[in-house]
Amino acid sequence: MRSICFTLFFLSIATLAVAQTASETIVVTASALPEKADETPVAATVITRADIERRAAHDVADVLREVPGLAVARTGAPGKSTTLFIRGGSSKQALVLWNGIEMNNPYFSGYNFGQLSTAGVEKVEVVRGPFSALYGSEAVSGVVNVLTTPSASGFTADVSGGENGFINGSLAGAYVGSGWTAHAMVEKRQDDGFDANDDFDSTSFAGGLNVTPLPNLSLGILARHNGYDLGIPRTPNANFDAFIASPNRREEGSETQLAIPVRYESGRMAYELRLSESRRTEDFNDPDGAFGPEFSATDSRTRGARATARTATPFGTITAGGEYSRDVVSNDSNFATIDDAKRTNKSLFVEDRLSLAPFEVTAGVRYDDYDTFGSEVSPRIAAAWVRNGHKIRAGYGEGFRAPAIGELYHPFGGNPELEAEQSKSYEVGYERFFTTGSASVTLFHSNYDNLIAFGSDFLFHNIASATAQGVELAASREFGALHAMISYTYTDTEDQATGETLVRRPRNAGSIAVGYDRGAVGTELVVAHTGARVDVTDLFPFSHVTNEAHTTADITVRYRLANLTPYVKLENATDERYEEVFGYPSARRRVIAGVRFSR
Repeated sequence: MRSICFTLFFLSIATLAVAQTASETIVVTASALPEKADETPVAATVITRADIERRAAHDVADVLREVPGLAVARTGAPGKSTTLFIRGGSSKQALVLWNGIEMNNPYFSGYNFGQLSTAGVEKVEVVRGPFSALYGSEAVSGVVNVLTTPSASGFTADVSGGENGFINGSLAGAYVGSGWTAHAMVEKRQDDGFDANDDFDSTSFAGGLNVTPLPNLSLGILARHNGYDLGIPRTPNANFDAFIASPNRREEGSETQLAIPVRYESGRMAYELRLSESRRTEDFNDPDGAFGPEFSATDSRTRGARATARTATPFGTITAGGEYSRDVVSNDSNFATIDDAKRTNKSLFVEDRLSLAPFEVTAGVRYDDYDTFGSEVSPRIAAAWVRNGHKIRAGYGEGFRAPAIGELYHPFGGNPELEAEQSKSYEVGYERFFTTGSASVTLFHSNYDNLIAFGSDFLFHNIASATAQGVELAASREFGALHAMISYTYTDTEDQATGETLVRRPRNAGSIAVGYDRGAVGTELVVAHTGARVDVTDLFPFSHVTNEAHTTADITVRYRLANLTPYVKLENATDERYEEVFGYPSARRRVIAGVRFSR
């Protein structure tokens, strides 16, 4: 009933709420080159630094909850393991980038958003649909690209504290000059959580430098590092029939990204080269495990090189390139050991971005060759008719996910004979852009085949298939000092073997954000609803269960005093008791107060 009411409420006011003007918004992730959001022929959402500050959001996952087509599942309080589902695809089929650098973990695919902070983030771009033609494996249901390169010089200091031992402090600065650009940030967070052994500590650093020694040559370096330590407050008992407190169950680790981008222009040609490395370590320990002490230490690393050449032609802007990546994973635990298991990929791709008013077209294809399973060819085409603020678009694409190293080589379940997961996706959409807002509707359908699942012989096999289809609605508008944004997603998923709904994909989800800015005062109310969804329990017999629907509300109030902006945020204002992952209670109500200095 609550899902139905939320849907009717959305539809009743969507016509009234038709933020930032789309024509002013630039997207780079959709075609790997800058283009206007109201012209790109794909479904794209851009979250700006201003959006993040209005919500006083500390985690990237929390601003993604308002994006149509996305569902977030956090295993408890902030800091804990957090996964993302796009358009009904699995969390392993969503590609996550940091300034274009892949962050997905090669051990078991997917990306854990639990420790990804908004500190130093300039904007987050989300493109929905298959993008393997441009980015390869895991870009099956969509791509999230977290960007930190500044557009202007400035300095920001932000200090906040709240209930349950929450303390967060960050510094970020940037200089944008004619010959060079530099930026850096540091953040420290402590949070006691909402239960015993529910704490979370993290320290993050990030920065970049770009120089242009010649008018047609630029050289840069980008780096990010995050270290964290957290407690896991509960776990199943030895009989797997109840959750019990786990006062000494801990995890610590780190994540590091490094990139060296080079750009050279010669006449009509532009050449780019990027060398990168992404590394993650995870150390888990529980001396009081149900069957004795438990430990696990995992070190995963991806090194890569990506080179492109781009030129403008009468037939569009053509980008051609190649990519090389090598993944290495080691794992040592009381159950098994993996010693430097490797996976290598080589790829070639070409994409054409054609603007021929009133038509906008993107067409591309990519060839990937893995040493573990063979090759994949991924085509994509998207087209739009754009005129006088109207955009009608349609797209088709094929995507794939390469078997992860853990699925291939783990001593318990690993199967070196695995092939890639595959998808075919279609979508049609309509968008309307106004001077003070926009509105959109998108219909999507995806077929997933060759999915990797655990077989009756306790090995991974390509034995599953699924479908996902639905509709995304979004609208935003400014009414003088008042602004409103609304999103709603209906997702219908089905496991083709069982006929059951896929786990952790809610059928109904949406959000409403209303803000008011006049003079020095600014307020923001964000109401987010997640409908009931199928989940799987960690208790015997490990069957499917229903996770109840929930609605949360966050309220932020800020007051600008020249360069200072004091603010107060009330998280989960109604103190909703809910679980995004079955068996692991989410955060309760909390008040946070802070002050931000900007110049």
